[in-house]
Amino acid sequence: MNLKELEIGKSAIVSKVGGDGALRQHFLDMGIIPGVEVVVVKYAPRGDPMEVRIHGYELTLRLADAEKIEVAAAEEFEAQSEKGIKEQLSSLAEAGQKSKAGTALPKDVKLDFALMGNQNCGKTTLFNQLTGSKQHVGNFPGVTVEEKDGEIIGHPNTIITDLPGIYSMSPYTSEELVSRDFLLNTKPKCIINIVDATNMDRNLYLTMQLLEMDVPMVVALNMMDEVVENGGSVDVKGMEEMLGVPVVPISAMKNQGVQELIEKAIHTARYQLKPSPLKFELMSKPAQPVSRCLKVASYLLEDYAEQAGLPPRFAAGKLVEGDERIIKSLNIDPQEMEIFEGLIRKMEQERGLDKSAAIADYRFSYIRKICDAFVVKPKESKQHKKSTAIDRILTGKYTAIPVFIGIMALTFYLTFHVIGAGLQNLLAMGIDSLTQLVDQAISGAQVNEALHGLIISGIFEGVGSVLSFLPIIVTMFFFLSLMEDSG
Repeated sequence: MNLKELEIGKSAIVSKVGGDGALRQHFLDMGIIPGVEVVVVKYAPRGDPMEVRIHGYELTLRLADAEKIEVAAAEEFEAQSEKGIKEQLSSLAEAGQKSKAGTALPKDVKLDFALMGNQNCGKTTLFNQLTGSKQHVGNFPGVTVEEKDGEIIGHPNTIITDLPGIYSMSPYTSEELVSRDFLLNTKPKCIINIVDATNMDRNLYLTMQLLEMDVPMVVALNMMDEVVENGGSVDVKGMEEMLGVPVVPISAMKNQGVQELIEKAIHTARYQLKPSPLKFELMSKPAQPVSRCLKVASYLLEDYAEQAGLPPRFAAGKLVEGDERIIKSLNIDPQEMEIFEGLIRKMEQERGLDKSAAIADYRFSYIRKICDAFVVKPKESKQHKKSTAIDRILTGKYTAIPVFIGIMALTFYLTFHVIGAGLQNLLAMGIDSLTQLVDQAISGAQVNEALHGLIISGIFEGVGSVLSFLPIIVTMFFFLSLMEDSG
């Protein structure tokens, strides 16, 4: 059956992701891949869209898109034990895999940083803490839709750019394209990848792709205060070993750990400490065909990637995924392109998945290894429980529309009969008083009658009648802003 047919509260395993184009790639990047468990949470009041839980977070899908996702009855999947992963990791660490250190940059070189992360993970809050800016912050995705630059407080020879939220390096929206193009074209000295620590499974997908860029990087685990308060924990040292870059736990809202993040980011940028190779030796057998395909493609693409100014590993991943923009920039010889296509077909046959799904599963498999070994997921927070309880009424099938009508009726009543009307009367009284004073002053000065009429009847009465609507407009937008910023 397809996902649309799954009942509320029921779970199933994704067996096939249909569709094509950027939207299908976007779903794969969000974690809808064959073999993953999905639970239907609820439907919108009018029946479309639907909300599902996957990888520990809620995702909203249109029913037309849900029909393209085939699911099967939930099954048990074997996973490598946490102990086994840690034992293998220790042996790899003893083998001496370290970060690749480049030549230290001169002190007079300006260090530019790119602040990247998923939407709504706290980038702008962290940007404000780092630079002292007061950019608008909201509790919904898409607050940042363009680049914003600022200097890190106390470090005059630095610049940090707050980029729009992006779920993967396969952009689906124009804002996501801004972020990817900035990284590819500007080539910053260091990336600060901010990760929502309460939802590692989804956020680390972007991290995996950023590591392929071979740019010095620091991972900031944001909202760690919420993780700890709700009984969760993260083995930071273990994650650093698995990711091959510095990992810093922070709380951007409370300004905790931000100073340590600044120090590590500047050190990483100054000494150009590039990520060490990911430990794909820990991957399960089904992922091996993908790993082989990427290794061969990276080797064959070295010259093309160098000419295009792209890291070979990143270029290989995009080639296998079928990213048209990247493939076009590589300008691969048609005969050699046939070799790559044959390599991809062989990988698809061995893996049993199409190329896009195979790559997405490959990355999520590695993320699951990290989370199983080093992350104790927090319990549901009090805030989320409260939000869910409120949503049962505000977005309930039978209660949502009446509640909406009630809220809007209250808004209009307060605007036109209470607050707005009261402010309108006060403003009208003020304008009338000012008009009388000016009228008396003009009459006393025996000003020309035409000029007198222009000032009193034209300016004060004419403009005053228009200004009387201002309290109504301000009050209305105040209530609409409250509803928008509260979700």
